[in-house]
Amino acid sequence: MIPEENSLILFKFGLTKWMKELKDGKVSFSCPGQYINIAKEEGNSEQGDFYEGVFARLKETDPRIEQCQCKLGEDLEILPDGDFVLLRRKSTYFIPTFCFYSVRPPDLSQNVTCSGWQQVRYGFDERMYSGFSSSAVLNVHPDDAPATLIIQARPFHEQIMQAVRRKGFSIEISHINYTLFENEEFYIEPTDQRKELFYKFPKYSYQKEARILLHGLKINNFNERYTLNIGPLSDEDAPMVAGIQMYGEFSVDIEELDSDES
Repeated sequence: MIPEENSLILFKFGLTKWMKELKDGKVSFSCPGQYINIAKEEGNSEQGDFYEGVFARLKETDPRIEQCQCKLGEDLEILPDGDFVLLRRKSTYFIPTFCFYSVRPPDLSQNVTCSGWQQVRYGFDERMYSGFSSSAVLNVHPDDAPATLIIQARPFHEQIMQAVRRKGFSIEISHINYTLFENEEFYIEPTDQRKELFYKFPKYSYQKEARILLHGLKINNFNERYTLNIGPLSDEDAPMVAGIQMYGEFSVDIEELDSDES
């Protein structure tokens, strides 16, 4: 049985020229500051997220706010939110971050009604295609047309880890948690691991996002990127298909758990 936290397969959506570069092994890391800036300056809260990297939502009188001020000093950013405040570290803006869409076992079993071997169709939320409307891609250069890279999780992970070891970086890889921020108040202890970058508000749950963070370097401004060369991805492990409006079909063996296992 495959653990629920394991990725079955990864997807990356984007322009063909960027998908070609990723297939060639050039993993382009952005930073949270860019996502914050997209939401702030462009008003785009789908591709951007104004609350990227917040680690707490607390009442204005909560003593932990003062504790964070003492611990973090000028690095602490306090965002008013009614009777609450949101806390974020300014330095988090510049952590190299790479995101992708991850399909896990529970995603395939959502609409299954019986056990046994079967074909399961899997589709993507239409919001994943934001910015790639049909009218926007007519008569464009092929490299500027949308494409999808379908990535086998294990070989990709192995190549990432080998490249990181060569460079001497430390790395964090995890799926995004979309449930903690449902609470009226929350607090994630701010540490060097930047765990807060693996939490987002529930409105983004359709993105089914997993992330890679690189520690040991920082991006100097929001428009810069860092490219980690991991070596080419094979056609077998990372086929690229034209367009991004697609669905997948999986052959799966669904097992019904006994009540004491569930």
